[in-house]
This record gives sequence, C-alpha cells and structure tokens, in this order.
Amino acid sequence: MEIEIKHCNNIDSAKVSLSEGKLNIKFAPNGTGKSTIAKAILFSASGDNESLAELIPFKLRGENSDDHSPEITCTDHIDKVMCFNEDYVSQFTFKPEELLSNSFDILIRSDSYKTTEQEIEDIVQTMKQLFTNNPKLEELISNLKELGGAFKLTKSGLSKSSTGMKGLSGGNKIEHIPLGLEPFQPFIQSPSGVSWIDWQTKGCKEYSEISDSCPFCSADSAEKKEQIKQVGKEYDKNVIKNLVGIINIIEKLGDYFSDDTREKLAAITLLKDGLDKEHEAFIVSVKAQIDNLIEKLEKLKSLSGFHFKDGDKVAEKLPFYKLDLQFFSELNSEATREAITSLNTSIDGIIDKAGALQGKINIQRKEINKLIEKHQTDINSFLAYAGYRYKVEITGEEGHSQLKLLHLDHNQHLSGGNQHLSFGERNAFAIVLFMYECLAKKPNLIILDDPISSFDKNKKFAILEMLFRRDASSCLKGKTVLMLTHDVEPIIDTLKSVKKQFNNQVKASFLRLSGGQISEQIIGENDIKTFAQICQHAMNSQCHDIVKLIYLRRHYEILDDKGDAYQVLSNLFHKRDKLIDTREPKDENEQSPEMEASKLIRGTTEIKNIVEAFDYNTALEKMQNQTDLKALYHELQNGYEKLQVFRLFGIDVKNSVVQKFINETYHIENEFICQLDPSQFDLIPEYIIDECNSFAEIPDL
Repeated sequence: MEIEIKHCNNIDSAKVSLSEGKLNIKFAPNGTGKSTIAKAILFSASGDNESLAELIPFKLRGENSDDHSPEITCTDHIDKVMCFNEDYVSQFTFKPEELLSNSFDILIRSDSYKTTEQEIEDIVQTMKQLFTNNPKLEELISNLKELGGAFKLTKSGLSKSSTGMKGLSGGNKIEHIPLGLEPFQPFIQSPSGVSWIDWQTKGCKEYSEISDSCPFCSADSAEKKEQIKQVGKEYDKNVIKNLVGIINIIEKLGDYFSDDTREKLAAITLLKDGLDKEHEAFIVSVKAQIDNLIEKLEKLKSLSGFHFKDGDKVAEKLPFYKLDLQFFSELNSEATREAITSLNTSIDGIIDKAGALQGKINIQRKEINKLIEKHQTDINSFLAYAGYRYKVEITGEEGHSQLKLLHLDHNQHLSGGNQHLSFGERNAFAIVLFMYECLAKKPNLIILDDPISSFDKNKKFAILEMLFRRDASSCLKGKTVLMLTHDVEPIIDTLKSVKKQFNNQVKASFLRLSGGQISEQIIGENDIKTFAQICQHAMNSQCHDIVKLIYLRRHYEILDDKGDAYQVLSNLFHKRDKLIDTREPKDENEQSPEMEASKLIRGTTEIKNIVEAFDYNTALEKMQNQTDLKALYHELQNGYEKLQVFRLFGIDVKNSVVQKFINETYHIENEFICQLDPSQFDLIPEYIIDECNSFAEIPDL
C-alpha cells in the first residue's frame, strides 16, 4: 500500500509505504511531520475535507499562484481509519463511571457473540416485526406514553406540577366560561383558542393603560376595560394549552379505554371546579395501568437473551410476557384486545421454540463470562508487568457491563481515571483500551502516533507485547498498523533484540525531511549495530581519512581506551603542534606534560595499522586549513559526519541549544547498546545542518 501526501503543513511531498497485515514502524526525528502524516490520512479517510484543508502550509496561505491544496492519494481504498493520539486519550477514555465509553460493545460484543446474538434475534424476530411493521401499534404506544407522562406521582398522589394536573386542577374554563366573559366564548372555544388568549392578554397588558381606546380596534373601550382585563385574570395560555392537550390525547386513546373509563375521563375533563380526591385517585389508577402496559410492550419490543437472568428457565418465563386484559380493567376494550392478540400469538410461537432459545442464551452467557475473565486477566497482567499498581474489573448486568478501575491498595471502584492516574498511566491505559476498540470496530488502517516514546524501557516493551504478541484475535497482530515514532528503541526490539518473538511481523523505515520532501529508507536487522561496529565499518570503508580518524577516536572512547593511539588523536583534533599526554600528572601550572617520543611512535603506528596513510603533521595541516575543511564539509553528504567536521572549525555557536547538539552529536542514541548507523541513516535534523552552514558561511548544498 502506497500513500502519497502533498502540501500538508511542513510537507511538500511524502510517500509512505505500508505492508498490509504488519506493524509498519516509521522512525523520524521530531519536526519531521509524523503527526501531520497521521492527521492527513485520518481526515482523508473520514471525508473530513474541512479539517484536511486546514493543513495547508503557512507558506501557501498567502501567495498560492499554483492553487495548491492538501492532497492524499492511496493505491488501496481506505475508508475506516482509527488513530491513537493525544485527542484519543483526552476525549474518548476515562469517563466518570467507566474507564471506556461503551465498554460492553467494545470488550464483549465479539464476532462469536454477535453470531449467537443474531441466532437469538432470529427466534424472537416475529415478535419484533409486529412492532416495526405496525404503525397503529406504534401510535398506540406513543399516545399511551404521552398520557402517562402528563401525570407524575408523588408519595401523596399526583404531582401538582405535572402538565396534566396543571391543565385539569382549575377546571375546564373552555367549556365553563366564567361569568362576565360570555361575549368571548366564540374565541375561547375556537380551535385556535390558546393563540387567541395569548394574543388578547398580551395586548391588554401592554397597551390598555395607554388609552381608553381598544388596543385592537381603537374603539372606545373605557366601559369594557375591566371585562377585557378579566380574560387575563381567568385564563392562562399554558394552563389552557395543557388542558387542550389532555383532552386531545384522551380522545385519541378513546377506543382503547373501557366504556366506563372513557366516560369517567371525559367527565373529569369537563369538570367546572377542578379535581376532587376521587378524581385524582381514578387518574392514579389509570396511569398505573398505562405505565404497566407500556413497560410490558417495551419489553416485548426489545426482547432478547438479556431479559432472562442466570438460572431462568425460558419455557417457564415466557408465559409471563403475555398480556392479560383482565388485569388492565381500565384498558379492557375491543380495540386493545385486537392490538395485543397478535402479540400473545407471537409469544406462543416463541414458547414452542423455548428449548432452542434456552440453548442460545446459555451459549451467549458463557461467551460473556469467558470474555470478561479473559479481558480482565489480559489487562491486569499487562498492568502488573508494566509496574502499575492498578487493576480493572468488568462489572454490571449483562448487556450493561462496564470497565471499572481499582487501585491495589483499595477495594472500591475509582470514579474515572483522570483524577487518579498520572500522565503516563493514562496513556498506558488508553493505548490498551484503544486496542480493544480497534478489535471491535475493525478499521482498515490503525495509526499509532508516537504512542510509547514517553515510557521507560520496561513499559515500552510491555505495551508492545500487549498490542502485538498475543493471539491475533485478541490484539493487533495481523492488522495493518502504522506506528509513527521518534523513538528508535521499538525498532531495535522488534527487528533485533527479540525479533523471534515478533516473527516477521514488523516492517521498519526511516523518514528523512529535506527541503519539504520526505524520503523513506528501509531499516533492516543488519542496519542496527553497536557503535563499535559502526566505527569499525567506517574505518574499513572508502571514506575520507579525516572522517576515518573521527570514527577511530570515537571507537577508543566507547572502549574507554585512552592509550597512546587515543592520545595522538586527541592532540590532533585539538590541533596541537606540540603533543601532550593527558594520562600523566599535571605540573604546578596545571599543564599536562609533553608526550614521550616512544609513546608517540607506538600511537602513530597503531593508527597507521587502521588508516594506512596517516601522518600526524599532514593531518594537522589539513585540519588547520579552513579551506580544506570547508571543501571536506561540502563533500560530505551525511549530517552526522558533517557535524563532526564542523566541530573542527572551532566556531563559537552562540545558540547554546545548537552548540550542545553539535558537541554531543548523536547524544540521544548513545544511551543504547544498539543504534542505526549514522553514516547510512541521516538522523541529524535539517535545521541543525542549515545552522551550521550559516555559521561556516558555506552556501546551501
């Protein structure tokens, strides 16, 4: 798979090659554009053109005569990408009640689980189809919910603040017009009576005090002003709106009520002075039966294996799902019987298949328990191996399982993770949880944007092992993964140190940014060497003698060999005409004594055995000649060797950061036993070489 990226942030052009089904590690220094590559691929795959457009380089945000814009092309179709980065850690994980949002879907709903789930669904689908293909039944449920929801219960009865009580408690003033407001009856009782009341009361309140003229028709209304104001006192738009709503929903449900109930509800809506206790008690009874029926209908609508608890016998439990109208006296009508008959018939059909359903539910429950035990063991083993004093527990009812966090010194679940876990601990949890989400969602490409660079060696390997060294169904082994990192250690581990454990799963390469172009260089096992091997290789190569001498001196330093040969080389690189011996005691002026002739000869002979043409005075003359040094600097193509020669100029670089980098070239990788050969992999950032070029007044190469 080849991915080409153009005109994104600092990248003018980049080609990235991925081997499908493998871990593709792309190693590059910070500032190369690793996160840009990750974002560009993610935005392109998701079709987020707006975010992709925001990656336009700053140099093109002004003048852009060629109308360049960010471009991503891929030889293979990628439409589903998941990326582990800082946004994932901060936005997705560590919810207040669980470590991972949708724990059940991600950790438990495996392919085998889904297969069993579908088999259960096939058995109960006739029941569910009665809902999905029955608009009349759906409308009944919706209307029942509306009426039941209009009344809220308290310990003492109906809540006065519920919409139903607000509409009924003051009586029906639409039917019973208050004394003195009879002239307004046609407006109040019209279909738009609520709107009229709102219109009338607003006009009266805002304009009646301005003049004795009517604010609506400008006629003299002085004698009727109090009558007009009385409308606002007697009628509240919201109360009338609630009343009309209750009346309408009762009318819609009319045929589903028993004759007696329908008559009583109609009478209640027509009461002049509001509700008495017997009316409220009746409404409570109707509401209880409505809520009970809704609950039963909703359970039938969502019937699944989760409705049966561990130990339940399906054949004994299913009959209780049937609806018996003798216990729903308020709703016992021909229309209701017609609506539920098909549901009861469908339950009878499921009862006939109770044995098969029982078997599938048992398989499903066994799969859940197996996955819970496995995931808890895997995650907790990782935490223990990595040295974290936390563990996880998957708890909750089946279908609502949640991943909870515990500390080894505390037996209660911790709320979320942000307030307890350190930055490194959050990252470690997040990357493992990310792995499980990838297993659940099955993306075409998985991107790990610098996932483990901040961890110590033990934790880095623990994470790599968790992600790539278990059964393929339980980790990212065999998936197409792009890991972008500035840390060379994962490459050393997977290609050399413990390569057998990764069994040819890894493809690694080095990304080099130069002039806006990213080039890719394959890294193989033989490219990872000790620095002693690197020095030996350079000394046996055809490189310039000065470069060979540089590597030879580093070779002696690594071996901690400060013998005669090292003393000669040290004097040479300090450009001394008179050689000194730093091994000998200093005099009273803190000066090292002159090197003995015999030691000079032995040291020179040892060097000549490696660099045949070596002559101290000739080499010294070349090092003291700035023109020759600049010519050599210009000739060299590798950044590491350029910096070594640059040091010979003796230039005082005022930028302390750049100076430190030059003085301690390759200082990061020096802590490793193995590293990439700097003569083969140009790891020096481009800005460092540019800085050296400017100090040495050397034109761009």
